[in-house]
Amino acid sequence: MYVGMCFSSFCWHVEDHHLYSLNYMHWGAPKMWYGVPGKDAVNLEAAMRKHLPDLFEEQPDLLHNLVTQFSTSLLKSEGVPVYRCVQHEGEFVLTFPRAYHAGFNCGFNCAEAVNVAPIDWLPIGQDAVELYRKQARKITVSHDKLLLGAAREAIRAHWDILFLKRNTADNLRWKSMCGLDSTICKSLKARIDLELAQRQNICSPSQSRKMDAEFDSTDRECALCYYDLHLSASGCPCCPGKYTCLVHAKQLCSCDWDKRFFLFRYDINE
Repeated sequence: MYVGMCFSSFCWHVEDHHLYSLNYMHWGAPKMWYGVPGKDAVNLEAAMRKHLPDLFEEQPDLLHNLVTQFSTSLLKSEGVPVYRCVQHEGEFVLTFPRAYHAGFNCGFNCAEAVNVAPIDWLPIGQDAVELYRKQARKITVSHDKLLLGAAREAIRAHWDILFLKRNTADNLRWKSMCGLDSTICKSLKARIDLELAQRQNICSPSQSRKMDAEFDSTDRECALCYYDLHLSASGCPCCPGKYTCLVHAKQLCSCDWDKRFFLFRYDINE
C-alpha cells in the first residue's frame, strides 16, 4: 500500500527477480510514471554509470537501493527509449519483467501494488537469479522452489483429469500450460541441464550426500554469492553451518578438496 503526496517520487528500479508488477490507484490525484522497456535495461544502467561514475564507484549496487532519480532527457540523449504514463483513480498499471520505471505523485493519493509471476516469467526469473549470483545480491524468493512447485501442480492436474476425471477450471488451466513445448517443461529442462553440468564438473559420487528435507527450512544461501541452495550445496567439516553453491565450492575454505562434501536434494533422474 502506498500513500503519496504532491511531488513525492519513486526512484528508477526494476522489480525483485524481474517479476511483473500490478499497481492499482484506489483514490486521489494522478500518478506520473516513466518506463523503459526490459530489452533496454542494460542501456539504462550503462547511461547512469556513465553520468554518475562517482556514485557507482562508492556504491556499486546503487540501482538496487531505489535511491536514484535520473533525467529522462539524459536517458533519451543516450539512446534509451523512455515512455510516460499518467495513472488516474481506478486504473491499473502493469510493469513487465526488467522494465525500469520511476515516477511521482501529483497530489494526495493511495495506491496498492503486488508482484505477479505468470508462467511466461519462469525463464526470465532463472536469468534473474543467475544475474544475482554474479552481482552477489540476496534473493527474496527461491526460484527453484517456485519452478518445482509449478511442475508438481501441472502433474497433479494431469493426474486429476486423466484418472479422477476432475475437469475443473483450475486443472484445465494447468493442462493448457503443459506439454513438451510448454514454458514449464522448457524451464525445468534448462534448470536440470544447468544443475547436471555443475555437478559433473565439480564432484565425485563418493563426495555426494542426500540433503536433509529440512536443510532450507530457514533461508539457506551461498556464503559468497547468496545463491539459493534449495537443490544443492557444498560444505566442509571445518566450517559447519556454512555452505556455498556449486559454482563457488572451491572458494569455501583452504582444506584439501577430498574433505569437501556435496548435498543434493534430488538425484538428476528424480
